[in-house]
Amino acid sequence: MPNAAYRASVAANSPILSKFLDSWPVGQTPVDSITDQWTSTGVNSQREDSGTFRFDQRFNEKTSLFVRVSIDDANINQPLDTVGGRDNPRIRPSNYVVQLTHVFSPTLVNELRGGINRSALHHFQFGTSPLSTDNNEPGTVAASVSVFDGPSTDSLDTEVGTTIDEYDDLSIVRGRHTIKMGIGVERHRLNNSSGGIASGTLTYSSPQNFVNNVLDDYFFAGQLTLGGHRRTYIMPYVQDTYKVRSNLTVTYGLRWEHYTVLKEVLGRQAVVKVSCGGFCPQGTPLFSPYYKDFAPRLGLAWLPGGPGGKTVIRTGFGMYFSPDQMDDFSDGHESTAERFDVSSSSVPNLSWPVFQSQLPAPSFSPKAWDPNRKDGYFENWDLAIQRMLPHAFLAQITYDGSEGHRLFSATRVNLIDPLTGTRPLPQFGAYNQKANLGNSNFHSLQVSVKRPLTSGWLWETHYMWSHGLSDNGFGAGETAHIQNMSCIRCDYSDTPVDIRHSLSINSIYELPLGPGRRFLNAGGIAGKLLGGWNLSGIAAATSGRPIDILISRPSSALPDGNSRNQRPDLVSGMSIYPAQQTINNWFNPAAFAVPVVGTWGNLGRYVGRGPGYYEIDTALEKETRITERLAVKFGAEAFNLLNHPIYGNPASNFSKTASFGVITTQLNDGATGTGTSRRMQLMLRLAF
Repeated sequence: MPNAAYRASVAANSPILSKFLDSWPVGQTPVDSITDQWTSTGVNSQREDSGTFRFDQRFNEKTSLFVRVSIDDANINQPLDTVGGRDNPRIRPSNYVVQLTHVFSPTLVNELRGGINRSALHHFQFGTSPLSTDNNEPGTVAASVSVFDGPSTDSLDTEVGTTIDEYDDLSIVRGRHTIKMGIGVERHRLNNSSGGIASGTLTYSSPQNFVNNVLDDYFFAGQLTLGGHRRTYIMPYVQDTYKVRSNLTVTYGLRWEHYTVLKEVLGRQAVVKVSCGGFCPQGTPLFSPYYKDFAPRLGLAWLPGGPGGKTVIRTGFGMYFSPDQMDDFSDGHESTAERFDVSSSSVPNLSWPVFQSQLPAPSFSPKAWDPNRKDGYFENWDLAIQRMLPHAFLAQITYDGSEGHRLFSATRVNLIDPLTGTRPLPQFGAYNQKANLGNSNFHSLQVSVKRPLTSGWLWETHYMWSHGLSDNGFGAGETAHIQNMSCIRCDYSDTPVDIRHSLSINSIYELPLGPGRRFLNAGGIAGKLLGGWNLSGIAAATSGRPIDILISRPSSALPDGNSRNQRPDLVSGMSIYPAQQTINNWFNPAAFAVPVVGTWGNLGRYVGRGPGYYEIDTALEKETRITERLAVKFGAEAFNLLNHPIYGNPASNFSKTASFGVITTQLNDGATGTGTSRRMQLMLRLAF
């Protein structure tokens, strides 16, 4: 924090900046000539109340009613990790269900149900900066000075999502056929508003620049108001389960889905299209409706040896459509607020206050949806063979495959035409357009051997080989990753979660000691001390996770001006890994090169692989029954028993030569979960 001498220097040289100093608290311990260390403690309080109400009414032998209400209300008040701030989220999910069932006859049953799912989040952050305290105070600013920790500011995020659904399902039994048909309607509502970053930010690169009011950069952004979004899903279906023979069942059906075009409830939704020359007239839909989401389903179950056989074969195919998340729509224009950005390199002697005459024309970067988008879909198929083995073992081998098409992608549009040097909409720069252009496929082979808890022993082993490929359509977490918008197929490569091999083994063994067991079959006190012990363990191992090797390039180096997520060239004949691979030298820098200006890098996406993972967890537990209703339970658990390091992925930006290929983190730096250092804990519990 700035000390008293530094504050006095600012007041003497640049009194107009004195108000900003109130944003920083007074420190307690001197550090150097201008800074003090400030230490503070804060109260962390949490409150959560939840309740469930259920009502069942059986009117007669044929009609019954079911009602359930569940509400959870939680409030957290905790210190922020910034100076003087507090975090105060309030979460209130609730669920309401009503179901009416009527049996017309033993072969005709109708089920009508409706529900409301509501999730309300009110997230407040309270700061200390007097000039940047609220999203609703336009024109406020905050100062950022190197050396000093920045003051916290206020923010308000409110998101209330509600789904109202109605379903009607009819079941008909006719001989060997069990027919189900019905319709579901879901009405999705999302009301949100967010913000709270200071409208303006002053950046001073050094404490001395702040004393002399030598401003390095000034950024000012307008405010953006998000509204209420509405969308409806309509989903009729029909399905028949046909018992062909006693050992063969075939299930087939068809589902049609329609997702209405998202709209803003008050008509405030802005739409950007090239055909409109920019913004379209009010009321223009985001995209055209689509009515061809037909999803067939087919499944088969066969017992080759008859109903009493030990082998079961199952196979199936299905299509599944995706409407995209509501959040993908509601934040579709999160960057449309006008903003000004001016630096000392463009305006000499820049200082606070900054006057309008010194500002450049505002920059503006809209976001849009592809007006011709179609709903994405997956095709899934599988084949599983299950076999009962001696000694209660069950083995299964499964092949699982899928393909995804028209998957959600964030693309970069309004790019520079390399031939003309112009953009389709010259009033805008390049901007994001959300579209459904992605493709993916996935194949896996899974083998498992299981033994349920029999004669005091349980055993499960699972192994999976899998390979997933995509060209960016893998989910909202992988957006704007297309390197060359004129060649989306060039990005077709391993997915970011493509873990090729995984193995897990878990077992529980009840020690054969104590009353009724093979050894030390004693009663009384001795029996209680010797019996009730069990030993369990979990061993897990996976191959390395994919790594996307990137490079930082200026937009002027690319033909279309799109510098996002660029990759380097791969040097011919070179391995991307060094001969002596260590955590400080995971990649071979000589294998990569900066692409020639005007070209894209030829390295594929996610070609790198991080360290593999393995971990062994164990537990020793004992239950001692005092009476029929009273027992004492003891447990000793060890996670990552061998305490070997489980590393995260290395830094992968080739432009940052000092850190490239260096691993500096564990897979999990937290205190709980998998991938941590060894943790041991003891448990003692009284159960009654």
